[in-house]
Amino acid sequence: MKSSYARYAALVVVLAGIAVIVWTAVANPDTAPTFAEAADPPGTQSSPAVPSGGGAAPEARAEGTSAPSPPTTTQPPEPIPVLGTALTLNRLDGWLNTDAMSLEEIREQNTLTVVQFWTFGCRNCKKTLDALGQLHADFRDRGVEVVGVHSPEFAYEADVDNIIEAAAELGVVWPIALDTTKYNFHVWQEGPTGYWPRVYIIDSENQIRFDRRGDGAHTYRELYATVERLLARESA
Repeated sequence: MKSSYARYAALVVVLAGIAVIVWTAVANPDTAPTFAEAADPPGTQSSPAVPSGGGAAPEARAEGTSAPSPPTTTQPPEPIPVLGTALTLNRLDGWLNTDAMSLEEIREQNTLTVVQFWTFGCRNCKKTLDALGQLHADFRDRGVEVVGVHSPEFAYEADVDNIIEAAAELGVVWPIALDTTKYNFHVWQEGPTGYWPRVYIIDSENQIRFDRRGDGAHTYRELYATVERLLARESA
């Protein structure tokens, strides 16, 4: 009888305790303990992880700082190719804007020679003249000469008075070689098709270092940049 009474009393105490805990959790949900507060689940850590090698945990990076950037490497530009040996200009009807009598004479006086085949009536050629004029103004005192080989497409473009008038109107102040019969136009541009305009760079060793056809702005930006690079090489 005493044993049954004791067990009954103990059960009452346990039930009373559970009731108190439940009432506390309901009445004070913010302060009631949770399983996470009571103990870490197996396999978890409450402090910063330590590297498996046993060293100290890495320190947090200071605010406002960043990781050092990896060193950058600048790729050198592609070498300027040699595209062949330049020809001379033959069977000309004369020169304008110069006292020179040959392309060789002009080349001997300069480090680089820019040769453009053009004709004053060609719309595409006219689009290039501002760029050539800028190049001529920027580099003529540094050993660069521009030579316009005037190879007419139509009969009125073969008249020398018309060429002189057009050159003045278009601002062409560099030497003009008069290729009236288009002999050089066809010899320099092998194949069945010749182009107005077509532009070359000839270096001090009479090697062709640039050859482009057409009037695209990118072509003449590339022409300018190539002249700069070749001059830098010559002065190195």
